[in-house]
Amino acid sequence: MSSPKHPADDSPSAGQEPISDYLEGQRALLELKCCAPKALSVLIHNLSQPMSRSLEQALARSLAAGDIPGFQPTDTLMPAMMRALGLAREDLDQDPIIHALRTTCNSCSKVGTCWLALRHQAPREECRRFCPNAEALEARGAEPDSCGPAN
Repeated sequence: MSSPKHPADDSPSAGQEPISDYLEGQRALLELKCCAPKALSVLIHNLSQPMSRSLEQALARSLAAGDIPGFQPTDTLMPAMMRALGLAREDLDQDPIIHALRTTCNSCSKVGTCWLALRHQAPREECRRFCPNAEALEARGAEPDSCGPAN
């Protein structure tokens, strides 16, 4: 499995970080998992929390591999993705499709990519490329009787 790519990476070797950076990030992640799980949770769930690039990459890899126990993408990533695609969380609270969207989000294979993209406020077009819910979310935002920004 390839590593999630940092949005700022556009070099030919993007996704291939130096081994020292890789080890630094992995070591920091291991320390957080073992010694400071609450701090780790804050780092993961607060998408604007500053952190080193090496730790950010390690977290993205760990999220992509499903190695963060108890992490539910719908708690952190889905609301941010909805905002990125022009919807408020409340726009879908009563919509029957929300259950299917949550199931898709929680089983998505692009969690690491999504987390990185949302941390870096990726444009809507980039989110569309990897999010399996993007089309359905955008369709809901475009409906005339929706409470979203299309009104």
